[in-house]
Amino acid sequence: MNIYLIRHGEMIGDPFACPARPVTGCLSPAGIRQAEAARAMLATAPVDRAFSSPYGRALQTAEIVLNGRNVPLHILDCLREWQPNGALRDTHPTEHERIMRHHEDAYVEETWKTDLGEGCFDMYARVCPPFLKELDQLGVHHRMGGYVLDDCAHNISLAVFAHGGSLNVLLCFLMEIPPFPLAKFDFALTGVAQLTFVERKGIYYPRLCIPARG
Repeated sequence: MNIYLIRHGEMIGDPFACPARPVTGCLSPAGIRQAEAARAMLATAPVDRAFSSPYGRALQTAEIVLNGRNVPLHILDCLREWQPNGALRDTHPTEHERIMRHHEDAYVEETWKTDLGEGCFDMYARVCPPFLKELDQLGVHHRMGGYVLDDCAHNISLAVFAHGGSLNVLLCFLMEIPPFPLAKFDFALTGVAQLTFVERKGIYYPRLCIPARG
């Protein structure tokens, strides 16, 4: 079993746009080239099913990377990026600056939940349970700190297209890294993290693969 976690390419336009498919106009020319390079890099990687955030930059990246493949692509609302506090849009600029300054001056341990938007635990609760439900439906069951696989799931390969924040949450969760308000991984645009699974006494545990640079 393999899971590929893929960040979107460079975006343009509304970051919260959730366009209909096929998607155009959500990646910059550079972002399109990044997605095409990711497609070439993953050309020989088996992908049986793919999931994407509904945001256009992730969905357009997914369509480019999977172009020419007969791979089902499912949109998962849970893969949206970190949700800012919508009320701040109407906040006076002076007050907005005060909130930002207070956040930047705080120790990270003091920022589990702030006025800026979605808290760390809120994001984990939004992203992880729905993703586990999708895995469960594919025969991959979260058990005893690892995963129990149905016979049909042993050779399955999944691709997940999302964002730096939501991919950090998902990767930390899959790797059993405790939640923390500061990101543990730095996903470059169209950066790919590959997880393989190692079996021990019938339980499969994820292992992060770090490929050589080409």
